[in-house]
Amino acid sequence: MNDVINEIIKAAGINNVLTDNEHLIIYRKGSIDRMEKIPLCVVKITDENIISRVLKIASKYHLNVIARGGGSSPTGAVVPVENTIVLDMRPLNNIRVNFKDGYVEAYAGATLQEVNNECMKYGYFFPPDPSSVSTATVGGAVNENSGGMRCARYGVVKDWVLKLDCVLANGEETSFGETIYKNRGGFNLVDLICGSEGTLCIVKKAYLKILGLPGKIYRIAGFYDNIDDAMDAILKIRMLNPLILEFADYYGIAAANKIKRFNYPEVNGGMVLVDTDFSQDDFNKIKNIIEERAMKIVVPKGKEFDEIFEIRRIAFAAPGLLYPGFIDGDIVVPISRLSEALKGIDNIRRKYNVYIATCGHAGDGNLHPQVGADPGEQWNNAVSAMNEINMLAIKLGGSVSGEHGIGKTKIGMLKEQFRYKNQEKSLYFMNKIKKIFDPDNILNRGDFID
Repeated sequence: MNDVINEIIKAAGINNVLTDNEHLIIYRKGSIDRMEKIPLCVVKITDENIISRVLKIASKYHLNVIARGGGSSPTGAVVPVENTIVLDMRPLNNIRVNFKDGYVEAYAGATLQEVNNECMKYGYFFPPDPSSVSTATVGGAVNENSGGMRCARYGVVKDWVLKLDCVLANGEETSFGETIYKNRGGFNLVDLICGSEGTLCIVKKAYLKILGLPGKIYRIAGFYDNIDDAMDAILKIRMLNPLILEFADYYGIAAANKIKRFNYPEVNGGMVLVDTDFSQDDFNKIKNIIEERAMKIVVPKGKEFDEIFEIRRIAFAAPGLLYPGFIDGDIVVPISRLSEALKGIDNIRRKYNVYIATCGHAGDGNLHPQVGADPGEQWNNAVSAMNEINMLAIKLGGSVSGEHGIGKTKIGMLKEQFRYKNQEKSLYFMNKIKKIFDPDNILNRGDFID
């Protein structure tokens, strides 16, 4: 491979190519992946033209290529396979706000937090907000079609992408979409790229819709004795179009109390957390709904305004903070079946005797049942529990992923979903599309699609 490496160095510059084990080990896995592999080399994308030059070399030698941003994927999406070139997109992070036309032009390596920081200078923001907003990059968010807490109102990343500048597997540069708010010019290829997990092309730059900053935010949390009461409140509150509508179960609340030394009620029905930015009257309507059945209500002020948000954040990370092993859950069910899903997860928890903290974006039916376990004998139970949770989601009319993607860890479950729903043609067409975009299968090989 020495000759190949030398070609890559000529194309990208010697200072941009990492080949020593000390650096390569950093790029061997994603955020919580148990699978890992050292890449052939890492190329720092300090110039957008490097992408095309490196892809031409990769295509010539049939080498696998993975574009990597913040590396926060929990599904193995950025784990290399044999002879993988990792493109470190993070240095490619320029941002330009076009507030007159209502969009921000951001290169793939910019984090969503950096995008928002730039937009806020002009009184705007980018609505999607994954919990990893400080590390998740534009390229990663587009490729994973990321969600976040504001999904209840604003949807996911694809709902905010106008145009994408991309590099195809053979090194050819192209773009999809237009920087206009309405466009019916042919197939919607922008949406095809969003969520494709880097298997179709390399996203170089995105043109993203933006909105004016919200006004005053009103926040309220309700703590419930039982799941049905909490879910009933969620269904009613959702009709009022809240800014966020979040949930954390008993285990998430207990973890936050333990880790942050809070003293919030550890209740079987969990916590419902709501933000609205409409008006005091709108907030009062939400408060009235929560007051119907909540055993405790918190209207946070001062430092507690941000503190109570930590319950929801820690509920997501609790297994990783309390246990040496962590399995990410990311199921979606119809909103009317959230109660069934949560009760089913509780039954699975008891069946396999494993720790599961469940939180999620209740406003769109996306739950994160996170499993913590010791990677010893208990690990098999943890894996079985997560597989059963995924099947539960499928049987309730949902999906095995809402926002974290399929990666290399959920391919089997995606096939189960398609089989169960008689949608196996979907996989057939996905593979056909992959071959059109990437005939030699060099882009993120082994991820998402066979």
